[in-house]
Amino acid sequence: MRLLPLLFIFSILSAQYDFSLEDLNPNSDYYGDNVGTSFFEGKITINYFGYFTWGTCNARFGQLNDLYNSFKEQGLPVELIGIGTDTYISGLDNWTNNNNAPVVSDESPFPTWSSWGASQYDLFILDQSGNLVFEDNIPSGLPNNLQEFITDLLNPSVVPCELGNIFVSEVNNPGATGNFIEIYNSGSVDCSLEGFRLGNSDDPLNYSFGNLVLPAGDFWLGYEGQDSSFTSEIDATADTIILSDLNGNLLTVYIDMFQESDGVALSQSFNSEGVGCYTSPSPGSINNSCLVLSNEEQKLLPEQVALYQNYPNPFNPSTTIRFFLKNDAESSLTIYDTNGRLILNLFEGFQSAGSKSFTWNGTNQSGQKVTTGIYIYRLDVNGVPYNKKMIFIK
Repeated sequence: MRLLPLLFIFSILSAQYDFSLEDLNPNSDYYGDNVGTSFFEGKITINYFGYFTWGTCNARFGQLNDLYNSFKEQGLPVELIGIGTDTYISGLDNWTNNNNAPVVSDESPFPTWSSWGASQYDLFILDQSGNLVFEDNIPSGLPNNLQEFITDLLNPSVVPCELGNIFVSEVNNPGATGNFIEIYNSGSVDCSLEGFRLGNSDDPLNYSFGNLVLPAGDFWLGYEGQDSSFTSEIDATADTIILSDLNGNLLTVYIDMFQESDGVALSQSFNSEGVGCYTSPSPGSINNSCLVLSNEEQKLLPEQVALYQNYPNPFNPSTTIRFFLKNDAESSLTIYDTNGRLILNLFEGFQSAGSKSFTWNGTNQSGQKVTTGIYIYRLDVNGVPYNKKMIFIK
């Protein structure tokens, strides 16, 4: 028996597996019609090759007919075709008297048998897209898992989405009803967002997607406060957007102050690594190109330095500290305890202008985990300090 893995389905031209032959079974719903795989397009087709006069072939076709009827009684899109040859046409009644599935006869030189590469007792199953997914030679009986296999074809499982394949691709934060978040599935397969949550730094688990399936190459678009969308308010000055999967893994993007250009409220668009830039809005479609802001627009960005609240907070095992520099500067980022003792120097040296982020994993200078408590992170820029508090928990 050969069960062809669904991830490696034979993508052979459907013409190889098509035919059009008259249904010779008076008990069939298709009696007198020319049937074949294209005739049953959109359905699973079970195709059995055998000789009408051979007892073993007759028995197998009878078993397949019983299986066919079990699906038919449930109204499921499954069809069976018995394919014999005119060489043994004298035994046609052996396949038609007690069965109701279509039966056809391939005439010499047997083009259908030849195109399929079929032998006596061969069983081929095509899925609803016309792909060959099962092939077996069955003189001794039906495979034990055949019914289960066909049932699985009728109810294909959708794989869970993976962070990285899906990501926050655009955020717009002009305020109130204009705020939106866009999520893009860059993967090659449809995937389920069941168990995924979306929120921001104030409410990381604000919105649950339920059993939503996001098609490959498609977008989910949610406007703040609308039905089937998030309700947490996106901060127009700066915020963190958090997408978490069913295992609690996080993908975060950091958005800067809301901007306008020529009277248009700009979005902030991101790639799968969370790198973003200002763009003209493109909700529900491919992001527009990054924009270079004018000097006047640049003046609306945060002041010379902005130190943001870490996320997550409280945290374990790690947290991200983010800040903004309007200009290139000598800077350092240092962790202290509440008694002013140095815990760890995360960075010291030159930093170019723009948004920056560093991760602290809760260890000290010696690489040991710190104790539960409040810690201070301090950003020094050209000798000017900026401080915020955070909480580490074990």
